[in-house]
Amino acid sequence: MKKLLLVLALVSGTVFGQTEQQNSKPTVTVNGTAKVSIIPDMTELNIHVSSLKMNMADATKAIGDQTQKYLKILKDLGFKETDVKTTNFSASKNRIYRQNGPIDSGYVVSQNLTLKFAYDQATLQKIVARFSEVKDPVDFSIGFYLSDSLRENTEADLQGKAVADARKKATNLSTAAGVKVTTLKAIIFGSESPSSVYYKSDMRMYASAESSDGANLSFSPQAVELQEAVTVVWYIE
Repeated sequence: MKKLLLVLALVSGTVFGQTEQQNSKPTVTVNGTAKVSIIPDMTELNIHVSSLKMNMADATKAIGDQTQKYLKILKDLGFKETDVKTTNFSASKNRIYRQNGPIDSGYVVSQNLTLKFAYDQATLQKIVARFSEVKDPVDFSIGFYLSDSLRENTEADLQGKAVADARKKATNLSTAAGVKVTTLKAIIFGSESPSSVYYKSDMRMYASAESSDGANLSFSPQAVELQEAVTVVWYIE
């Protein structure tokens, strides 16, 4: 038993000694960054539907009729009805404020229809052209954004470039200091970093039209800037 305890003590002392020696080695800590501007590959169409009627049931029926009209247009253009999502439904009294106080004047019922699809210039022009043919003006907006796959692939590429940038900086600093970069100690990324080193922006450009034949409109999505940053620690000797 004494021999076993002695062996364990010697092993523990060796591991502790190695860890202490490793932690005492000099290191160089470098921040690496990489960024790119990329054109969005997805489109988001938002249609606002609303109606003001004296009776809530009539207002609800009115936006239902409008919604079916817009759905038919989109289906004629090749979209599925299930692709169109309803958001932000609301119904409220329409109050008109006079000198002697507010007066209830019917009900306002509204909802938003959202359709997301791959960016295509011709499709957008067709949508605007069809909306311009509708008797009542269509209240809509068009936005652009990055698909999950494009964003994830771009971020993965940027992360690799950020590490490479950190390695290059560490080599330059070590050469200037007359030392050599050896093994990697740590990579700090995202929320684990003491400072904010992970930055993303998702800027969207919106276009709208009240009346146009569509063919004269040119939709040019604004580029989105993505940036990745890492903090890398190397041992030096």
